[in-house]
Amino acid sequence: MLPEVEQPQRDEHKRKVMNNKFDELTKSLTQSVTRRAALKKFGVGLAGMALACSLSSPLRVTAATLGPLVELSQPNPLAGCNSGFLPPGTMTLNDAAEPFIAVNPVHQNNMVAAWIGGDFQNVITAASFDGGLTWQQVPLPVTTCSSSQPYPGTGDPTLSFAPNGDLYASVVVGFSFSAKLIATCKSTDGGRHWSAPTLMSPEVEPTNDGEVITADTTDARLVYNSWTQSNVKNHSWIEFTRSTDGGQTWEPARTLFEPQPQNFADDPQVFVMPDGALVMLYQFYTAQANKPVLYSIGLLRSSDHGKTWSGPTQAFLTTPVLRPDGSGAAATADPETGEPVNDHFSPIYAVDPRSGNLYVVWEEGRFSGFQYNDIAFSMSSDRGATWSAPIRINQTPLNIPAGNRQSFFATVAVAANGTIGVSYYDFRFNTPAPGLPTDYWLVQCHPTPGAPATNPANWGNEVRLTDSSFNMEACAILGDGFFLGDYFGLAPVGGGGFVAAFSAVDQNNHTSIFARRVGQ
Repeated sequence: MLPEVEQPQRDEHKRKVMNNKFDELTKSLTQSVTRRAALKKFGVGLAGMALACSLSSPLRVTAATLGPLVELSQPNPLAGCNSGFLPPGTMTLNDAAEPFIAVNPVHQNNMVAAWIGGDFQNVITAASFDGGLTWQQVPLPVTTCSSSQPYPGTGDPTLSFAPNGDLYASVVVGFSFSAKLIATCKSTDGGRHWSAPTLMSPEVEPTNDGEVITADTTDARLVYNSWTQSNVKNHSWIEFTRSTDGGQTWEPARTLFEPQPQNFADDPQVFVMPDGALVMLYQFYTAQANKPVLYSIGLLRSSDHGKTWSGPTQAFLTTPVLRPDGSGAAATADPETGEPVNDHFSPIYAVDPRSGNLYVVWEEGRFSGFQYNDIAFSMSSDRGATWSAPIRINQTPLNIPAGNRQSFFATVAVAANGTIGVSYYDFRFNTPAPGLPTDYWLVQCHPTPGAPATNPANWGNEVRLTDSSFNMEACAILGDGFFLGDYFGLAPVGGGGFVAAFSAVDQNNHTSIFARRVGQ
């Protein structure tokens, strides 16, 4: 049982205090934070690369509804520290990847982003108090470079605001890619300062990965963290913990679902329904020797704030185009050279906090006859019991070469007015010239009873979030391909707008993090 407290009164008092704090912070940040690179345009990274911008004319929003493109990650505030954590590839201390972003429900001008900085040696956060115009970098105190912690490496940042404005960040920390723990930090001033980390997982073996933190939208005392634990070789399972006192203490981690060997349950995420019930969605797949990898989406449910769970149940199968090497990675690659993108994809989910509708997007091969991946969408209006037939929603033109139609790394969010936004990358402007022009897009749907989101004709108003194409071939390499990250940030802001955080190559050929606001 949760302690009985006068929560509404406490939250209202805290909102007033936080608003006063944010007014003071905004004034001080206006003086101390420059609009560093606010209008900076992308460089293609290779001289003489021709961009075929005439191939497509996306629907555009007006200048008043498309905010400035802001580079968040340069310079790296910890570039002078080398912890010795060296993953395989070409990432440097000046590269960044895998951003996440969240917006404060109490003060909508307060946005916080987080990303991997400096070759997985740090997680850097950035806070804005003016709606995304200016940002202040704040390293998360979780590694040897940013704190007294003993961990040389970190990654997988996720963020979640509680309804009272408290902010939680969760990351993996560790000594290698196969020896990782889950850690959580808290901020009570909108991301300007962070607490020391609390460990969610007591041991590095089996290793831990793919955590997502979720603050309960109906009760500021409740916070959930879920992640994948695995023995790396032959299967993985879902771990979960929760706090019932605003992150002061955490329950011991427990296993919610462990499949049989050669089966994997990855990347779980908790979603809060309007009545406080929980739905956890995750990716499930089977990987057996000499057999194709089979992917599906599974779910678990809780009606008591995560104390007990029912399930698991399988929602539906997904059929992405995979590499022929049996790695299970998506087949995203340079159309001319065949060099792979590091695309170890997972479906991305969102919930409409008003209706409880669940949305999922992923890379899907069925629409192209399995030549390449498009972005698929499905939804559930009964808490995951049934799901709509998948539809193609990316607006990548079909009158271009098949290799240039590849769409990948989809992210989904739901605005306050119910508008659904989905962001993704594609190669639509690629040509046979040297380099691989790549762009980032946002497509939207405002569902109504007469125009449901399940009809692809109701998706449009595509917005180009990159000012100009960046060259994927100049991107840092991690392991087996060009590395932008495993996921990217998209969050609702205002009445019907979004703010996106994504990776791209900047003018100095660094893989960097950019943010842009769309709509009001």
